[in-house]
Amino acid sequence: MEHAMATATKPVDHTVSINGRALHYVDYGSPAPGAKVIVFLHGLSSSWGAMRRIAEHLAPEYHLIGLDQRGHGESEWAPADAYDTDSYLADLEAFIEHLGRTRFILIGQSMGGHHTIAYTARHPDRVICAIANDIPPAYDVGNVDYSEQFPGGKHRTFATIEDWIAPRRESSPLTPEWGHELAAREQLREVPGGWQPKHDPNAVMHWAPKDLWDEARTITRPLFVIRGGRSQVLSAQILQDMDMQIPGARSVTLEKAGHSTYFDMEHEWLTIASAFLASHRDA
Repeated sequence: MEHAMATATKPVDHTVSINGRALHYVDYGSPAPGAKVIVFLHGLSSSWGAMRRIAEHLAPEYHLIGLDQRGHGESEWAPADAYDTDSYLADLEAFIEHLGRTRFILIGQSMGGHHTIAYTARHPDRVICAIANDIPPAYDVGNVDYSEQFPGGKHRTFATIEDWIAPRRESSPLTPEWGHELAAREQLREVPGGWQPKHDPNAVMHWAPKDLWDEARTITRPLFVIRGGRSQVLSAQILQDMDMQIPGARSVTLEKAGHSTYFDMEHEWLTIASAFLASHRDA
């Protein structure tokens, strides 16, 4: 699909010390006085830039801010035992205080959606509305063997960008080529001998998401959960449970999308997300 994009201001890069750690974020600036602020939270092993096209689409109406969470993108890495939900949330809470925002919108993908659920439950007075993309309140990371992905606990070096993209095409066949190319541009850095992902391997190997069901059941702020119909992360049954047990939740399934719904069905994602945001803009 050709990407019809509204004109958007180029975001400005910032670095701030949060809980003793340098975190990177970008700020698109406000398109008009009083424009609502949206804070983007990316998924595991990703960076704010994975949502760049969404940001550019929404920037003419909203004040967009994208955060590289600890251990990701251009932000500083953390100790291996500090990639749990509460550590991420402590960063987010301090980051919001740094921004000086009293009320805003949260949009989170996967891990970022998990943090969106947690923050919305804990700070309902701050959140106008929120979107959590393809993530349940409780996610079992399981016992994964990372020896091939992270030999010796370190990143592999890919000789070419194509070497990194190729297995992603197989694991995410519904994602269009531009999505893979965007992910490569945003998530890789050049190193001697090739390319490596920017994120801390420990952020993946030691991710410790908290069971948020009890907190999620207290959410009364509008929470829009978007599920990929062919995703292995959020099942149809769990989505139904979220609809029934979370007072503020409503949901939709994009049937022809995998986990990264905003890549796989970009036009549809933008249509439903924009409508949801518009319906709560004056809240």
